[in-house]
Amino acid sequence: MLDVEAFKENERLAWNLCAERYDRCLTTPFTPFCQELVSLAQLASGQKVLDVATGSGLAALLSASRVGSEGRVVGIDLSDAMIQLARERASALEVSNVEFLQMDAESLEFPPDFFDAVLCALGLMLCPAPARALSEMCRVLRPDGIVALSVFGQGSKVALRAFIEPFIPHMPPAAQRGPSIFGFGHTEVLEEALKEAGFSELRAEQRPHILTLDALEDVWEMLLSLGRLGQMQSRLPDKTREELKQEVLRIARDKYVDPRGGLELPFELTYAVARK
Repeated sequence: MLDVEAFKENERLAWNLCAERYDRCLTTPFTPFCQELVSLAQLASGQKVLDVATGSGLAALLSASRVGSEGRVVGIDLSDAMIQLARERASALEVSNVEFLQMDAESLEFPPDFFDAVLCALGLMLCPAPARALSEMCRVLRPDGIVALSVFGQGSKVALRAFIEPFIPHMPPAAQRGPSIFGFGHTEVLEEALKEAGFSELRAEQRPHILTLDALEDVWEMLLSLGRLGQMQSRLPDKTREELKQEVLRIARDKYVDPRGGLELPFELTYAVARK
């Protein structure tokens, strides 16, 4: 049985370890995904918005420009290192209507009916108890407030799945891993979870994306930037790490290299919008 609190603490440590690499490797490639999510939320001037699992703050900062100086955005994340990166980005961009707080998505420290909109970009599938996280999002939304989520689509249509395969023999036992990050890959699974959390007027759809990388080695850097994978490989012997790297590069070379020598990685995402 999964020890939820131990899992969360390990997640915090894992993302702290990988935060700077994640910011360097994935903030720019993930920007179109977040732009699409923020657009679906139909944010308006003056609204209060919560960005759950904000990471380095990308969706929160995009939202801040939508709600304007009369609005307010709060980004929360379990990782204190991610929160620090988000704060630094906000300061560098001179964005004053956003704040970032370290907080557990499954135990939000806000009163009921507090936000006009809640966003969660590629974060729900990382929660050990995603039903609890959705219930908390519903609780802090005002009546008729909107939630907008993105999660990974079907594993067969997300290149990340192929790159994770070589890591599986080195992972903890299944009972200690938490839910699959592809667990919401089918729209009906996410729709049902939203309904059970108290949402209605659901719209969910899968959209194909292509994540482009400039070089083969960038694939390995991307994997090392992803919390659990980065933490896990850091604990392996040097020889095993090198073997893993070479297998990942082989998969990338065989499946995803484009004519110019870069990579085009399919990244299907499921987007969902609903109201309280």
